[in-house]
Amino acid sequence: MKNFICLIFLLVSVQLLAQGTAGIYKVKWFVDKRLTNRFVVENSGGGMGNMGLNRLEIPENLYDSVLMEIKSIVEKELQTDAMFIYSLNGNGKQLRTNATAERVGGLPRGTKRKAMKTEYQEYYVKFKIYVGLNKTFGIGNEFASYNRLKPYVRVKMKAYGIDHRVKFRKRKRTGGFDSISSFEYNVGGVQVTNTNALPIDQVVEMVMTGLTNFENTPR
Repeated sequence: MKNFICLIFLLVSVQLLAQGTAGIYKVKWFVDKRLTNRFVVENSGGGMGNMGLNRLEIPENLYDSVLMEIKSIVEKELQTDAMFIYSLNGNGKQLRTNATAERVGGLPRGTKRKAMKTEYQEYYVKFKIYVGLNKTFGIGNEFASYNRLKPYVRVKMKAYGIDHRVKFRKRKRTGGFDSISSFEYNVGGVQVTNTNALPIDQVVEMVMTGLTNFENTPR
């Protein structure tokens, strides 16, 4: 009987610790490389080259604004406080995303298992932002073509409870942004794309619009 009471007390204590908080353990933020690089070179056989591609770097003030908006959205949607969880690897180093030509670096990239093992939360959240391009007009052939590309922002959020079950799921796609143009040509099996790429602050402005639209749309 004494052991049973201790077990109940322990379960209640864990539940109380978990209530009222949400841990954001994974954030993925991708931007189509054609939006931020004027020249993109790819092997038409499927391999990718890095010629002309820059790492996706976001100015600190804009980067922080997006993170603050993500935190605000999680708190509003789940009606709780929220925090970012940076899980550790076996060497004690924080697990953060690496910056590439399409992926923003420095974001938490832990797993639900790691987050649950190290932090007591009511919810465990993963968040994704993807800024993509749709072709709306094209003229030419497989050797050379001119296209109009329409940007969009897709936002996804999923939250798990301490029982590992999904408690919240929501996604929203936002369009209506101005198109950009691209000229594509194939030379010796290498596909070259030349676009009127956008400045990064304009891309982040689209991201903020997508996040606001996500926040204001009922689930």
